[in-house]
Amino acid sequence: MLIKGKNVLLRAIEIGDADILQQMINDEEIERMVFGYSFPVSHHQQLKWIENLPNEKSTFRAMICVDDSAVGTIMLSDIDMRNGTAEIHIKLARSAERGKGYGSDAVSTLVKYAFNELRLNCIYCRVKEDNIASQRMFEKCAFVKEGTMRSRIYRGGKFYDVYEYSILKDENDQA
Repeated sequence: MLIKGKNVLLRAIEIGDADILQQMINDEEIERMVFGYSFPVSHHQQLKWIENLPNEKSTFRAMICVDDSAVGTIMLSDIDMRNGTAEIHIKLARSAERGKGYGSDAVSTLVKYAFNELRLNCIYCRVKEDNIASQRMFEKCAFVKEGTMRSRIYRGGKFYDVYEYSILKDENDQA
């Protein structure tokens, strides 16, 4: 199944995506701005990860494509069908693709899909305090800043606050 946005296409992760996924996980700038932590990943490890992706009901993973080229990845995690919630995550490759609206198109497209097809009611995300681009993107997509989790992320010898954003189905004019 393909999920179409205005300029992006969301599709399943394929073996051929190993290179871009490996580049993103090994990109120091990207990893500095997102949650969790990772260790360097080899091409072989990336292929094994793709081959062993579980088919989970609580996680939705997709590649963000523009003109048949993968430019990033987007995900819903912790999908809770009973309460109608999920967390959204997005990574765009460090390239000329940033700043062209592909991230907000992908987020809006997945939010619309989550509300209309998965019957979810609330999509939320967490953004590191110094990730201004992601804050602006989620605000552009009508997410509302709900609060601050203080000193939640440790990077480069310093703790950072994390902002929590969300959008409800009845607040989304595209749903």
